[in-house]
This record gives sequence, structure tokens and C-alpha cells, in this order.
Amino acid sequence: MNFQRGFVEAVTGIIGGIIISALLAAFAEDGLIPSFLVILFTVAGFLGSIVLFFTFRFSGIVFTLGWIVGAVMLRDLLGPAEFIGYLVSPIAALIIGVVLLFKGASN
Repeated sequence: MNFQRGFVEAVTGIIGGIIISALLAAFAEDGLIPSFLVILFTVAGFLGSIVLFFTFRFSGIVFTLGWIVGAVMLRDLLGPAEFIGYLVSPIAALIIGVVLLFKGASN
């Protein structure tokens, strides 16, 4: 994969994530969907990050670091609970993924 293609995919993923997050938050605030669905999507993203580590080790780490940077950059747009969720989730996924990678490498 070349840099240009990877960059375009990263930007597309970030924009898509922002749009989906905004839609989910708006739907939850208006009562159109239960609030647990927002949490469910966050959990799915968390589990997806861990799976990403095993599928694409280097890309998984870079993706998760990008998620952390994105959360920090968007902290003014997120509520306190959302910011903590979007910051703690990828950090936990990163720690779990790295621990599992080291355990797998030592076996």
C-alpha cells in the first residue's frame, strides 16, 4: 500500500467516524435510538481495534494512536464523558493489544 492510498483511507475513515458519531449522538439525544447503542458502537470499535492488532500489527498500532490523537484534537467538540470514552477506549485497546502481541511473540 502506498502512502497516498493509506492517507486517503485514513482521512475517509476519520470523516466517516465523525459523521457516524455525530449522527448517533443526535439520534440518542432526540430519543430516536436507545443510548446503549452509542455505547455498543464504542465497544465494537474497541473490540475492532484489538482484532486489528492481530490482522495488521503495525497498522493497528498506528490506527489506535491516530484514534487517540483524534480524540485529543476533538476534545472541545466532545462532552466530558464522550472525551473520556474516546480517549480511554483506544488507550486500553493499545495496552491490551501490545500485551497480547508480546505474549504471542514469547510463545
